[in-house]
Amino acid sequence: MPQAARLLFAFACALFLLAAAGKEHNDADIEWLRAAYGGPVASWPAPQLEPGAAFQEFGPLPRPGQATGPDARRVALGEKLFKDPRLSASGQIACESCHNRRLGWGDGLPVSFGHNRQTGTRNAQSLFTAAYMEELFWDGRSPSLEDQAHLPIANPIEMAAQAALVEERINADPDYRTAFARAYRVRTVTMAEITAAIAAFERSIRLPRSTWDRALSQGTQALDDEELWGLHLFRTKAGCANCHSGPLFSDRKYHNLGISFYGRKREDVGRFAVTGKPLDVGRFRTPSLRGVSRTGPYMHNGIFPHLRGLVNLYAAGGGKDRSAQSETTRAPPPLPDPLLRERELSPDERDAIVAFLKTL
Repeated sequence: MPQAARLLFAFACALFLLAAAGKEHNDADIEWLRAAYGGPVASWPAPQLEPGAAFQEFGPLPRPGQATGPDARRVALGEKLFKDPRLSASGQIACESCHNRRLGWGDGLPVSFGHNRQTGTRNAQSLFTAAYMEELFWDGRSPSLEDQAHLPIANPIEMAAQAALVEERINADPDYRTAFARAYRVRTVTMAEITAAIAAFERSIRLPRSTWDRALSQGTQALDDEELWGLHLFRTKAGCANCHSGPLFSDRKYHNLGISFYGRKREDVGRFAVTGKPLDVGRFRTPSLRGVSRTGPYMHNGIFPHLRGLVNLYAAGGGKDRSAQSETTRAPPPLPDPLLRERELSPDERDAIVAFLKTL
């Protein structure tokens, strides 16, 4: 081979190797991932977890029961109430105002507004997986969907309605009286039946079938290369599975992510306001990630409009709480969560994790 040709060939090889080195994964890696994740979930590579993580293996959501007979009537009645602004003092705000089907059962806002356009301090959580949760709201203050349905109605910032006013309005409507008589066998409707019907409707809400559902039932060939890579990173290097695992992608526990704004104007001490325990300062319930691409903005205060912001926060090891004493509560300084630490994730790796999250 002439010297000029050899030099040209060597230059081409160098360019190829340089390009390959710049890629975050190559065909061999993808082939390995396809083989590693090609079998049942139980055969997948073990997750990389921090000590104390409450991991549960990934899997499908439990099959929901079918609402028939009286239950179906209660669901239909609950849906009507869910959409009825007469449950608010102003007659202008319904449950649906903050939990809109077209917005992933949220409202698309960082924090919701309510009675007299007052703004709250927390993001409206999606109802996609509410039926599976034992504790509701970001701080877990509600033990049931029935209790959860009542609190926004009575909250002076949200719907600001007294129980007597709501009951009077519902009992004055002959269609409602007939519907409640059929569904609950009562002549006079009380808040107990009203919130029970709303809870029945909320339990009927189901996630649309997703790419992830297909991957679980048909195999990970349902995921493209980037999504599969994101799944692997989620379970291993990125550490996401420390808190987000199981069918719901939630450990159902409470964690401090360093974004409570402790000692600042927007301070929210989270679970501490419910339990009074120092360890709960700044802790919030781990939300389910099922359907997460439909439910932004994200976090308890809605400070991240996009999923990439979430990944960046976790890669940084969470936010940084101030150590100064709170000016608004007696809460002690929040403690860092032991499951969080900095993660070295490249831009391509972060994109892959986002791609995987969008499959859920």
